[in-house]
Amino acid sequence: MQRLGEKTILRGTLKSVLAFVFLLLLAACSALQPVHLPDLTALDAVDDSQAGQLLQRCRNNFVTGNWQFVHSIAFKRADGGGATVIGVTVLDGQKLHCALMTVEGLVLFEAELAQEKLTVSRALPPFDKPEFARGLIRDVQAIFLPPAAEEPKTGRLVGGELVCRYQADNGQITDLLVDDDGSRMNIYDPDLNRSRSIVAGSPISVAAERVPETLELTASGLSAYTLTMTLISADKI
Repeated sequence: MQRLGEKTILRGTLKSVLAFVFLLLLAACSALQPVHLPDLTALDAVDDSQAGQLLQRCRNNFVTGNWQFVHSIAFKRADGGGATVIGVTVLDGQKLHCALMTVEGLVLFEAELAQEKLTVSRALPPFDKPEFARGLIRDVQAIFLPPAAEEPKTGRLVGGELVCRYQADNGQITDLLVDDDGSRMNIYDPDLNRSRSIVAGSPISVAAERVPETLELTASGLSAYTLTMTLISADKI
């Protein structure tokens, strides 16, 4: 009877998040039908003093050292459907560890990225698809790690917003706008189509660093979805 009950709980849990997984799997193909945006306008120059202050604020947008974050993650599809899971993210030097679990504590997925090698240690069906692991790690990297690019350019957009612009070797461009209330990050593919936007709000001070209490990632394209993350705990380890 106990085993039957456990199977029933597991089956119900997996069913409740199946839509979540399916849409993330489709996200790997979202670049096939991107949301087209106008060409990015060249940055207007800012003076050296303002550029230095802006660059420091952009650096401070990302934590340094080793951390563990726990979030409640609400997934919402464009049609209004969705699911809620608990996400655990550990930043440990050059390693990125992440896990997803149900609110009851059942671990659904666990993986680690180290030296660009992705290792999946637990993946219950339907979380065992390679596309899911790659898509999840891509989103986690975008949220928690600085863009993989050289020192950003600093300047002012057409609308007047101060911005740090990062350009990766593969042509991906990330615009980071930071203010006292949080930050906004827009990620563009090499064709200058926005693929992700991340809004971080209500920053708090934890271990003398800036940690957002809310995060919202919006993915554009064929399988558009939104991840709304609410901080449960943040610990420097």
